[in-house]
Amino acid sequence: MTDLTTGPPLRRVVGFALPLTAANLLQQGYVLVDSIVVGHYVGVEGLAAVGASGPLFYLLNAMFIGLGTAFTIRLAHLRGARQDGERRGVVLSLALLTVVWSVGCIVLATALARPVLALMGIHGTLADACAEFIGVLSLGFPGLFGSAAVSAYLRGLGDSRAAMWVVGFGSIANAVLVLLFVAVLGMGVGGAALATAIAATAALVVGLLHARRVHPVPRAGERPAVARELRDAVRLGFPLAGQHIILAVGIMVLVWIIQAFGPVVLAAFTVVSRIEQFTAMLFLDFSGAVTAFTAQNLGAHDRARARQGLLQTLGLTVALTAVVSALVLLARGPIAAVFTDDPATRDLTERYLLIIFPFFALYTVMVVLHGHLNGSRRTTAPLICTVIAFVVVQIPFAYLLNGVFGIEAVMWAVVAGWTAGLTYTVLCLRRVLFDRTPEVVPS
Repeated sequence: MTDLTTGPPLRRVVGFALPLTAANLLQQGYVLVDSIVVGHYVGVEGLAAVGASGPLFYLLNAMFIGLGTAFTIRLAHLRGARQDGERRGVVLSLALLTVVWSVGCIVLATALARPVLALMGIHGTLADACAEFIGVLSLGFPGLFGSAAVSAYLRGLGDSRAAMWVVGFGSIANAVLVLLFVAVLGMGVGGAALATAIAATAALVVGLLHARRVHPVPRAGERPAVARELRDAVRLGFPLAGQHIILAVGIMVLVWIIQAFGPVVLAAFTVVSRIEQFTAMLFLDFSGAVTAFTAQNLGAHDRARARQGLLQTLGLTVALTAVVSALVLLARGPIAAVFTDDPATRDLTERYLLIIFPFFALYTVMVVLHGHLNGSRRTTAPLICTVIAFVVVQIPFAYLLNGVFGIEAVMWAVVAGWTAGLTYTVLCLRRVLFDRTPEVVPS
């Protein structure tokens, strides 16, 4: 287990983030492979179906993402405070949540897929493809949520390297299986979903075996306070979950706006979303590393070190964002061509990238700052940021102006949302960023 309370702060943050980045790059790599294979072997409508199904799964996944992060923060606090004996209650409550949530989401996905797709304006053969994708994918919910829970456990203990191997194994298996099921066997979008379900289940098994061997749960000590830990996780994680739920619902609204322009535009939106997710991974992992770093150091009552780690990480973030943005802009043509042979989809993808990536630093800096807020247990601030950026700015901007400026209004709405979100986040952390006074952390 990595101790983030000693050693050079930036080295500790980077050392924690890089294994997660390697794993998540593999994970996003399989998402890209999935989109590329579907785009070439199923066609534009298949690519559009995968993109339209994504927000529904994200909505089901949203609450669990927030609660899982809450457990990571709790475990990191215990690690920093050297209170390992309380870990058993945390683990048992995380396991209980995972089982209940997996079963509940299978029921919800089965019952709500068609009505939600209809609300998004998805009908006909496209709705049939989306429903097939979601229905098959739901078979893998226990594996998907279970492997996410194992990853949250390992990250909370500072073992990001093991989390890397778990996620990486599932990602590689997924990429191999989607090539087999879709490209070789011709199973369509259902084959892509089945590949994800099988790979996630295999990753869960690998993760549980490793966690049991390397980080066994303490058996001795007081009776585990499962109910208390679950309540605390809900209290801490609900704002984080709310943030993701708002994003999921907002993406559904954007799909509703975009689908009126036709399958080509929806396919381009899917491609750009995949590229954005892939390039954002490094910075989301820096955000997660800053969360764990901040939580451990605040657990050890070292606020100055937590601040130092944040500021150093921000400097590195800006430099890396400049490099990533330049690479995407220079290679936007070949990148678009990898996903589809359709000229209209490729042209629209290039236009989209040309608009948003010069401003990518607005997003990357914002998510790293959110990492510090989450580690400080100030999880409500990122939620409010999401409401302002997405609900107050981006969606109204896209809806009100797309009639005048067309699809480019949706593209520029992304930049407007990032700008508003970063402005609010800086205001929340202005003392940490600009003053020398140590931050007062809420109890």
